[in-house]
Amino acid sequence: MAVLLGTLLGIPFWLLGLFRIIRISGYWRAVNYVRRGRVLIVANHPSLIETFLIPLVFWPWAMFRLRMFPWSLPDKNLFKGFTPEHHERLRCIRVGRDDTLESRKLNWSAMKRAMEHFERRQCFVAHLEGGRTSKQAEHVSVGPNKMGKIKNAQILKAAWKKDAWIMPLHVKMTDAMRQDLPGFGESLRRLLLSPKCWPIRLEFRRPYKIVGQRFDEETEKRRLELAILTPEMPA
Repeated sequence: MAVLLGTLLGIPFWLLGLFRIIRISGYWRAVNYVRRGRVLIVANHPSLIETFLIPLVFWPWAMFRLRMFPWSLPDKNLFKGFTPEHHERLRCIRVGRDDTLESRKLNWSAMKRAMEHFERRQCFVAHLEGGRTSKQAEHVSVGPNKMGKIKNAQILKAAWKKDAWIMPLHVKMTDAMRQDLPGFGESLRRLLLSPKCWPIRLEFRRPYKIVGQRFDEETEKRRLELAILTPEMPA
């Protein structure tokens, strides 16, 4: 089901790439790492790009190797009408963004399943809590690039425990696209019909691993923020 939906969405996604409306840097690097497995892709969070859309980058490779269709960690409120079985078929594991008992239980279960999938060399795409580009009170910036300050990074701990690669992804939009914090529908309309909103850039950074005997969450959150926001120097 995930591959079928990926194909239906992947074809128009790649047409957007063909017409340079979406531009991807570090593409072959990302493909090579995801092909080998056990990769966590972590992105900043503009309003248009949700975690379940980023795996479309790896279509059509995922049609031949399912590992290359990464699992995503969408917010529990994104697909309210879906059952757990629907989420499983779409390779989604729901997480909670608020500080409620329900979200804490959901997140504990999600991290347990993420480690099980890392053990099987599966890949993940995630937005970390607090990392929204526009809606957070506290921001981190490197030059013109800006994102919300990351508040929760338990998925990084799961990646550390399972020796997974962490690949930062910076999603960059034009000022016209970000204007007035549009919802998904309005963002999609601007993307398709408004040339001043072009292009959207997906910049895959160099991956790294968290090493050491102890996991320091605050240090790793700050390290990831800088890795997402800092442009790579030309080779």
